[in-house]
Amino acid sequence: MPGLHRHDAAARMVAALLATLAVCVLLSLQLTWRADAWIYDALLSRFDQPVDPRIAIVAIDERSLSEIGRWPWSRGVHARLLDRLRHAGVRGIALNAVFAEPATGDPAGDAALARALAATGSTVLPVMAEPSEPGGMPIEVMPMPPLAEAAAGLGQVDVEIDRDGIARRAYLKAGLGSAYWPSLALALLRVGPAAADDAPLPGLRLAGQPGPLPFQWVRDHHILVPYAEPGAFTRVSYLDVLEGTVDPALLRDRWVLVGVTAAGIDHGLATPRTGGVPRVPAIEYHANLLNALATGQAIAPLPAPWRWLPSIALVLLPLALYGGPGPWRRPSAVTAAVALATLLGCALLLRYGRYWFPPAATLAVLAGGCLAWTLTRLRQSQHLAHSDALTLLANRRMFDLTLARELGAARRSGRPLSLLLVDIDHFKHYNDRHGHQAGDEVLRRIAGAIGSHARRPRDLAARYGGDELAVILPETTAAAAEALAGALVDDVRALRIPHPDSDVAPCITLTIGVATFDPEREPGPVDLLKRADAALYRGKHQGRDRSAAVAAPA
Repeated sequence: MPGLHRHDAAARMVAALLATLAVCVLLSLQLTWRADAWIYDALLSRFDQPVDPRIAIVAIDERSLSEIGRWPWSRGVHARLLDRLRHAGVRGIALNAVFAEPATGDPAGDAALARALAATGSTVLPVMAEPSEPGGMPIEVMPMPPLAEAAAGLGQVDVEIDRDGIARRAYLKAGLGSAYWPSLALALLRVGPAAADDAPLPGLRLAGQPGPLPFQWVRDHHILVPYAEPGAFTRVSYLDVLEGTVDPALLRDRWVLVGVTAAGIDHGLATPRTGGVPRVPAIEYHANLLNALATGQAIAPLPAPWRWLPSIALVLLPLALYGGPGPWRRPSAVTAAVALATLLGCALLLRYGRYWFPPAATLAVLAGGCLAWTLTRLRQSQHLAHSDALTLLANRRMFDLTLARELGAARRSGRPLSLLLVDIDHFKHYNDRHGHQAGDEVLRRIAGAIGSHARRPRDLAARYGGDELAVILPETTAAAAEALAGALVDDVRALRIPHPDSDVAPCITLTIGVATFDPEREPGPVDLLKRADAALYRGKHQGRDRSAAVAAPA
């Protein structure tokens, strides 16, 4: 039993090392990101996201475009909108439109917009990062200087799209060389009443960068956006606000985000709640980001150590629990319990802790381990079904199947097939004197000796029945089979197992019948087993403790 315990401990150690390595590979190469994204989307869609009632969207919709005219509009139109919003007593405005160059032929519109921006004192404008040329270095596209100076703040509108085309994440800080621009939503939040510019920001921090990177767009404070249901935010038409048909009370003390919702201009974004269809306009993405910050519901990805260490611990947990009382005796039950606990913990951490732990690597390794265990048990079961419990050699059923298969293979290949039938001399007398337990021990020792001679991959040593054993030797000539039988007789005699009731020798001896089928000389059917039995009978008739062979028919 101590040997079994050592074997079990060694197997668990190997399994633990393989599980740890598998988790590390999956996490480092992000091989399970798609499964993690699917789990995240599924969980997020089942949680109600609170919506701050102070957020409203002024939509540049199809009706506004139809009435006001072709986009882009005169900047004087935007100035009038800002005046309307200022008189309504809004908390802050994000005007998500880029005014990088003076308007051609409309200096009055530019001047009017600059005055309106200064008058509100709470309007932020976007900063964009675009490549200077296809595949070139990024550059910052900012509002033209008079507008930038008049605005209460600037915010970057960088939107990160995952590999599956869904916008799940945001960066609260980003910039060229270093992350100094707040996101548009954060910039808007900071111009409101009682805004705290120095309040700590949520999100995963930038790590591993040696210093400023002047030619790269650098991001920091990585979060996941907890989207509300589409249409959850108050939305009014740009045209209605411009014409004064919207009740000012509907906008008073609200953060107002002004942006395009018309499908012809804004192509929209896929979100975890909508998948590919329907897509939400970009301004609604910024509204959701603002909502996450205003309600304190932003979701932060866990730092690498807090993803790797729990993942490794969870895949090792079944190895620690397996073998305990009750249901812990079943590896499948242990693995299922740990997998469910992983999913439940992931969901609770997301819902109440506002942290995201990607579970797919853990679940994949747990599933792989369970599958490996199941296949191992299945293989062991198949082995037991074809083996003799006492001698651990193949059983009679496996012997019959293998002999028929090898006879067919010999006919196809033209190579000889040999068979040994092994009988323990006067074994009944040994059992009568020493008992069956002692006889069983003798069978095990002789089976070990036979197994040491049948070492090739296709060789098969089997218990034929009672005290008779057999060895199938594919691609073995008669001479080679007789030599092996003689060596086996000598090896068992050398064991010196006392057998005082034998009239052959004072120790256990063997008689072996050897038969060979040579397809080149025997094209017709052959009963190799009958031939080997005849050889065994001849050996017994000759005095036992020997091997004997019968010649193949001419």
